[in-house]
Amino acid sequence: MPASPIDDLALKLWRDGYRALAAERLRHDDPDAFEGSLLGRRTAVVRGAEGARLFYDTSRVRRGRAIPAPLAGLIFGRGAVHGLDDEAHAERKGMFLGLLDEDRIGPLASAIGADLRRRAAGWHGREVVVFDELVETYGAAVLRWAGVELPAREERAWSRRLAAIVDGFGFAGAAYARGWRARLVADRWAARLIEETRRGRRTPPADTALAVIAASDLPSRVAGVELLNVLRPTVAVAWPATFAALALVTHPEWRDSLTGPDAERRRIAFGHEARRLYPFVPALAGRARCPVKAGPVELREGDRIMLDVIGTDHDPQTWRDPEAFVPDRFVDNDPDSYGYVPQGGGDPATGHRCPGEPLTVRLLAETVGALAEVDLRVVSRPAYDPRRMPARPDRGLVVSRGS
Repeated sequence: MPASPIDDLALKLWRDGYRALAAERLRHDDPDAFEGSLLGRRTAVVRGAEGARLFYDTSRVRRGRAIPAPLAGLIFGRGAVHGLDDEAHAERKGMFLGLLDEDRIGPLASAIGADLRRRAAGWHGREVVVFDELVETYGAAVLRWAGVELPAREERAWSRRLAAIVDGFGFAGAAYARGWRARLVADRWAARLIEETRRGRRTPPADTALAVIAASDLPSRVAGVELLNVLRPTVAVAWPATFAALALVTHPEWRDSLTGPDAERRRIAFGHEARRLYPFVPALAGRARCPVKAGPVELREGDRIMLDVIGTDHDPQTWRDPEAFVPDRFVDNDPDSYGYVPQGGGDPATGHRCPGEPLTVRLLAETVGALAEVDLRVVSRPAYDPRRMPARPDRGLVVSRGS
């Protein structure tokens, strides 16, 4: 019997946000794999390292048409790498892996750290919204790094538009409408940048994202979408980075250990734990390529499989005291590629794990290091609404500088 619309996981995620899948697990005997319905389609919801291994097994699970179109079109854009599989996915993703390798992202991360320190020097005597500062800092830096030269005023405007796209993914009324408005404007703008570069009207440096993507054989519209898939995810780091700032001001005992030239490993660990504990992406979707068994759930070809990202990153079978903020768990240990999935699981070189994750790690380390040098006092409520996706601290985390 088809599931009632009121039992659909899409409705529950829209209504209850990050609490939805945790509440749904309580209704089932096996918390690691249970059956549900997503937009009327039979779906297995899995969590934990074993669930992630199944989800990222490309012989059994594909990405094509897995994410509902109203969401995929908004966040990734039509024709983006995220919806590809097999050779097409590997070829397109190779371009991103080249753009986002360690040597290339280093200067971007360093520029962001320097700009944050410059901004923080001017925070005396006023209240500052950390989220807004990070959106503008990350946006301006990635635009320049990508070879998109703009006046400072336009850098700020495009940073806010890119953030609006991300802010729409929870289908939260006005935010969803603003997100789509920003997406449509951004798609036209990015395609125009590609066309201007191909015609020689723009001459970005040869190794920049704009130059590399414009040199591909992708149609201008799709190339523009993929340019945005470099810019937008970088601005999106403002969400976990604002939570990292919240963790910093609520755990001040960490400040001294996060500054100085020998603190890099602790800054990285602090960022890892912020991404694990605080929510961003609630779940990821795929489709079964063939009959698949997920725990007690028997899926047919074409049925959906959903990886519970929050449930995996809080799985008590993997994490000791999973609801506590404990950066020390990562100081001497790198995250497991299947047990830790804030940006997906598996190998980014061969699967669907986000190729931009190393950049996220670097940006969080730079941000935490810069903010740890400043005595910040929380003005806004140090909390967030778990029903609102994507979540961020109340009022974007309003702070004042103490010294």
